[in-house]
Amino acid sequence: MKITQIVTLFLIVLLSTTYGETGKGEVHPAGVEEHLGKYMPLNLTFKNSDGSNVILKDLIDKPTVIDFVYYRCTEICTPLMVEVADVINKVDLQPGKDYRIISISIDPNETPALAAQKKNELLSLVNKKIDPSSWDFLTGDSASISRAAGAAGFYYQKQGNTYLHKGVLIFIDKDGKICRYLRPGYNTRGDFSILPSEFKMAVMEAAQGQVTQTIAKILETCSTFIPKKRDMLVFSVIFLTGIFTIAGVLLIIKKTNLSNGRNKT
Repeated sequence: MKITQIVTLFLIVLLSTTYGETGKGEVHPAGVEEHLGKYMPLNLTFKNSDGSNVILKDLIDKPTVIDFVYYRCTEICTPLMVEVADVINKVDLQPGKDYRIISISIDPNETPALAAQKKNELLSLVNKKIDPSSWDFLTGDSASISRAAGAAGFYYQKQGNTYLHKGVLIFIDKDGKICRYLRPGYNTRGDFSILPSEFKMAVMEAAQGQVTQTIAKILETCSTFIPKKRDMLVFSVIFLTGIFTIAGVLLIIKKTNLSNGRNKT
């Protein structure tokens, strides 16, 4: 195996294990298990921000981006939705025409009024004219929420008045097939960052019903007990440790090669 392949493999393993992403059958109570190729149950009923009952199958008529959040959350949920609003501004696709967005609250105690407040807040950040119905903010009972989240492989855990969960966007086609998971990265300020090109590609893949495996599995855990700066510090320490480890391996390999060269002469 070439050195570059060894380094690449090491980095993938390091990054995928750093944030506790688990394999199939080993999902953390607040983790994500990718159910690529499986289908969301579209017969579930929720309430939209107007307080009306809606069925998922009546909303999903084109590629749809789903994010599981709760509207009171300021640690991850709101920053993630703010980043989605920013991506809407940057991508040359039109919500309502090319794709839809559905935010689903994982807190059964949240109300349509709260959903409406969050919807107004987020739509005010979109600087292009879009149909307000192209981004739905739903609330529902615990049974509907659990079924939808479970089908998507999205697991959360209540701790006191907050919920532990991951930040991820789930792309499905018009029939509810799960095509891709997009996990946000970070910018230099430590805020969420979604590449417009990656977002657009995910929408286009979902439009074709194409299932795409996720490579990067770096997720942020949503919890008021785990401050964002602390998470970034932990990640930086582990990442730097990995870099120094790789440098050490390369140095050993280089010395071994030089020693073998001298022995041959």
